[in-house]
Amino acid sequence: MNWFETKGIAENSMLNFSSIFPVGIDIGNRNIYAAQLQETKQGLVVRGLVHQEYQNETDGILAARDVLVPLLKDIIGDKRLKGRRVVVNFPAQYLLSFPLNFQVGKEETVETAILRHSRQYITFPLEEAIIDYPSLAPGDDDNKFRASIIAVRREQMQDYLSMLKKAGLTVEVVDFAISTLVRLHSYAHTPIQNPVILCNIGDTQSQLSIVTQDSILVQRQIPWGVHKLRKILRANLELSGDRDKAKVLLKEYGLFYEDCLDCSIDDNPEPTTDTDEARTMYRAIYQIINPQIDELVHELHKVIGYGRSEQQDAIFEGIYIYGQGTFINHLDRYLEKRLNIHTRLMNPLTKVGLSDDNGSVDLAEGGPFSLALGLAMRKVSWL
Repeated sequence: MNWFETKGIAENSMLNFSSIFPVGIDIGNRNIYAAQLQETKQGLVVRGLVHQEYQNETDGILAARDVLVPLLKDIIGDKRLKGRRVVVNFPAQYLLSFPLNFQVGKEETVETAILRHSRQYITFPLEEAIIDYPSLAPGDDDNKFRASIIAVRREQMQDYLSMLKKAGLTVEVVDFAISTLVRLHSYAHTPIQNPVILCNIGDTQSQLSIVTQDSILVQRQIPWGVHKLRKILRANLELSGDRDKAKVLLKEYGLFYEDCLDCSIDDNPEPTTDTDEARTMYRAIYQIINPQIDELVHELHKVIGYGRSEQQDAIFEGIYIYGQGTFINHLDRYLEKRLNIHTRLMNPLTKVGLSDDNGSVDLAEGGPFSLALGLAMRKVSWL
């Protein structure tokens, strides 16, 4: 399900080889990513990609509307995109999510039972809430179910839509990160069979989820993102005058676990580590960001523990990292070593073709566009 879809927008039930889909827009606390797809005889191709970084000193996206409105106008007017129809994410910082095991009473619908059982978890009046469940699966006994619940204040949803309307956008769907990631992962990787751990790392918020073939076992929002890593690198390495340098260091060096710093060159796929200068930089960056990365490890441990309590015989296929976390070099190897689960950094651009007008797009930069591409796929009828 989606918790908001504009009335009157018909789903496309047939392939249209000239169709251009709505623009998927992922609005983060400091970055906006936009992507638009086009369907061709060769399959889905990217028609346009747009990225805009911005300064946000407020408490959140809704508070930054005066900055965002003109930026969104510029993005939707970019020649790489076509039209004003959009599919957008709802900001993770305003979401309340939780798993719910419940029983449906006599003469009670599933929706009514969800509302009744959700009351204990929602921290604001139920009449002020928009509630949805992206997954619903039968439980062990009759009339028992397991659902993944999303709730948001109705007023915040209205404020968000008002901001987008002011920017001149025609909103077709408001989606949320977990359903977007499942859609993207099923296309960019393989349809989900065994349980997988999907991790989207953003500016200041990240989403951790365990997804099975028929349900979402766990979904968790955590106040953790790459902005924290870049900020601590700038402070410790005195990079205040160069905002991009911290990002470059994360991409070039990233995490290199200590027991590999002294590996032979044959064991180490990074030839630059064979120099004393590179080894010194690897150590310095590792020591600076390792405590922050371990916060992510701790959150993943909790999610994995809960998932195993729900499915004791679960064998995880892997951890798949999307979003801005794909820029952190060696993050996959570090997490795999710490959690003992196969881990991959995902770049969806390697699975989606590029139109002839996108020859200059750097395929290596695809990770941060993950949510935008997943949102852009929302109107593809066969996904």
